[in-house]
Amino acid sequence: MRNETFLQAYDSIKPDPAAREEMLARILASREAEAPPRPKGQILFRRVLPAACAAAVLVGVFFTLPHSQTSQPPATAFHQVAPGADSPNGMRKTMNCNGLRYTFLDNGAAYDLTADDLSASLGTLEYDIQQDPEQYSRADLAASFAVGGTVYQMAAYDPAFRLAVEWNGQYYIAECVDTLDGQDLELSAYFETADFADTVEFVQICDHAGQNVLRTISGDKIQALFSLLVQAAPAELTNEQYQAIAHAQSSGASYQLLFQLKDGTAYHLYVIPTLSFVSAGDNRYLLPDASAQDLNTMFSDLQQSPLPMG
Repeated sequence: MRNETFLQAYDSIKPDPAAREEMLARILASREAEAPPRPKGQILFRRVLPAACAAAVLVGVFFTLPHSQTSQPPATAFHQVAPGADSPNGMRKTMNCNGLRYTFLDNGAAYDLTADDLSASLGTLEYDIQQDPEQYSRADLAASFAVGGTVYQMAAYDPAFRLAVEWNGQYYIAECVDTLDGQDLELSAYFETADFADTVEFVQICDHAGQNVLRTISGDKIQALFSLLVQAAPAELTNEQYQAIAHAQSSGASYQLLFQLKDGTAYHLYVIPTLSFVSAGDNRYLLPDASAQDLNTMFSDLQQSPLPMG
């Protein structure tokens, strides 16, 4: 069935005449080393606090990051105190903790966190993925950045969404993008874990590169969009589908969605409405036909220029 929430909210969506001129480019990166084929299994995040951090490293065993109390929104926004930068070798800045892979927010930008923003310590990042990617790319407490840093839960977030790392006197925020054992992340469960329904202030629909805002939505329109996205299911794509995705990205049919959170940070994902495709973190999803049709309608009047060739 077509989603009634979407149908009611879409009628009032109009292009934003005061769309902001530029956004910080966030280009979809997928430079991880090739992983073995994913099993068919799926994983749902649960919310329970770890009983013992000392037992966090278990070879070959996956478990989710738990907590015992509902995360609280931050009293103040988080601000960058130092910008991120590309690694010299181009490797993405990631870390592994309790069976999940995280990427460092804004390419390793430092944030103005304080002790009040942190809760339980989850251990020290011991292993350098850059030294031995084959051995450490799936190892717990391994990282390609901030090796030697201490991992903390944050008061504002479920640990299966975001964690903090203190390293050399600076604080960094890392965001979950995948599991380490190849199991799928359910997008609906991820949205619930991140508490997007309550923490997203507005959503910016941008071109694929994130350089131009095409529309800004808020209020009930956000929930209409979310009600479609959470129906996307993990997908194993064919070579033909990947080729179609690449063509859509270069021809102006792919959009980057920026979820602007109330704490001043952002979460991003990509959609190609014409292909029923959603890309979030390191995972690929396909929408059922009815939801895909509604999403395609929502984006049908948006225009963007094809990416330059070269």
